[in-house]
Amino acid sequence: MTKVYTPVRTTSSLAFFDNFGVSDDASAVEEEYQEILDELLQSQTIARVYRQTVRIFYKASKESSFDDWDGCGAKAIDTLAWSKAFRFSRLLPTDVPMPDIYVDSDGEATFEWYVAPRQVFSVTVRGNGALVYAGIFGASTTDGTEYLDNKLPEVILDNIYRVLAQGAFLAVA
Repeated sequence: MTKVYTPVRTTSSLAFFDNFGVSDDASAVEEEYQEILDELLQSQTIARVYRQTVRIFYKASKESSFDDWDGCGAKAIDTLAWSKAFRFSRLLPTDVPMPDIYVDSDGEATFEWYVAPRQVFSVTVRGNGALVYAGIFGASTTDGTEYLDNKLPEVILDNIYRVLAQGAFLAVA
């Protein structure tokens, strides 16, 4: 069976701005957000994606918690980078297919959307919040660095949709 994927550009319901407030009102807003998030996670679709992401992060952190975890000299997982990566994952629109997520040899998190050998986009999340991205789209390529903030940088979102064939991602079910 073949499915046609047609994205609608949205922001994730799982993302929330950093709360730097210390007042009672700021605490109340954060508590209300948590209640809304808890309700959203009752949705089968959103909860499935969230649980899948948590499982991937847990497995990766367990497997790469020590130096040379791959037998080729890789660094242990950078917990700050993985904390930022988890935040990045929550910023991804819920209509975007789940990327492959793995620990690279520097201990950082890499998100990769692989469609075909010359249709790939990846983002590596560093501990300082840098989002280092690269993509191959047929004969064209792109790369750069953005920084993690309260929303996904447009250039990264644009390239995620670009690798997904600008609106028609075919997947075998």
